[in-house]
Amino acid sequence: MVLSQHLTGSPTEAIVQLHKFRENVKKVKKHLNETWLMAVVKTNAYGHGAVQLSKEAVKAGADRLGVTSVAEGALLRQEGIQIPIHILGSIPAVQAEEAVKHDLIGSVSTIKQASALSKAAVRQKKWGYVHLKIDTGLHRFGVLPEEALAFLEECKGLPGLYWEGIYTHFSHADEGEWDRTERQFDTFIQTVHMLENKGWVFPVHHAGGSTITLERPDMHLDMVRPGISLLGYPPAPHRQSTLPLEPVMEVRTRILQIHELPPQTPIGYGGTYTCPSHRKIAVVPVGHGDGYARSLSNRGQMIVRGKRANIVGTISLDQTFLDITHIPGVVEGDKAVLIGRQDEEQIDAYDVAGWMDSITDEVLASLKERIPRIYTDLDTGKETNS
Repeated sequence: MVLSQHLTGSPTEAIVQLHKFRENVKKVKKHLNETWLMAVVKTNAYGHGAVQLSKEAVKAGADRLGVTSVAEGALLRQEGIQIPIHILGSIPAVQAEEAVKHDLIGSVSTIKQASALSKAAVRQKKWGYVHLKIDTGLHRFGVLPEEALAFLEECKGLPGLYWEGIYTHFSHADEGEWDRTERQFDTFIQTVHMLENKGWVFPVHHAGGSTITLERPDMHLDMVRPGISLLGYPPAPHRQSTLPLEPVMEVRTRILQIHELPPQTPIGYGGTYTCPSHRKIAVVPVGHGDGYARSLSNRGQMIVRGKRANIVGTISLDQTFLDITHIPGVVEGDKAVLIGRQDEEQIDAYDVAGWMDSITDEVLASLKERIPRIYTDLDTGKETNS
């Protein structure tokens, strides 16, 4: 299906503006001074295309890249990317060989992981670079602070491992809960100092993602790990005032059909919307099968001819209904903008996330591959499809 759409053209497409992404990376890099920038491109760069954006991040000065899985990291290596790549998720022991083979930096928080990476490094006659993950409150992955020393002592005899770094990840930074975040940061720093006093010295320390990158230079340490902010969406909209960043992706489709419906006509599955009066309804070919959330039913909007049109009825797997009664001159084939600007009107991922009761990460990363990505670059004048 994806190949067919790429060959024949799809009415729905996502426009990824590479020049805007590079500019965002450069702005953040300048904001950091001497701190390293790990550009987090996990989950296919939040739906934007990990290979393309990773290459642009390198061009723009990113020091390292962050992904979730060994498969994501291996793909970037196969595409010729050579800068350090971190696996921020937990590496299954069965994937240790691949992680070492592709020179991926592993996050370690279990003896089983450490042992598997050690064995793989020895077999391949390479160093296995690892970072110790400390759990300061997120309780996802990581070694508890009070168990960190015993954990490392148990790992002491494992050959082939280079303990390059130590890090943590905050649970409430994006929500701006600074008291809790500062306590977690203090716990991390105290753990680092305790381990140093016992002879465990790590060259690289890091703790913060997008929010810390933008708002808390006192927590930058040696490296920060912004992801969604590089795509133009700091976790909270007000943080745009800290460092103006531009959204990188626009998503648009085209109207397939228009129906004139009389009052009291139910629309779509389950009839969750009934026309209160004579309505003009447009059908657009995008649905939750494209990653456009069903929770937007009767809540979200798109832009048609420079005006917002309400989504009415239940979003189906492949289609969405729009009420265009108030918009003159609409014809089949007109564009409908899901995310982006048309004339003076704009809808961004913050808007969509609000209608979904979610966050921008979900809005962007959920967009499926059957929506072709069109890569544009104003600096070069090039446009490519993926």
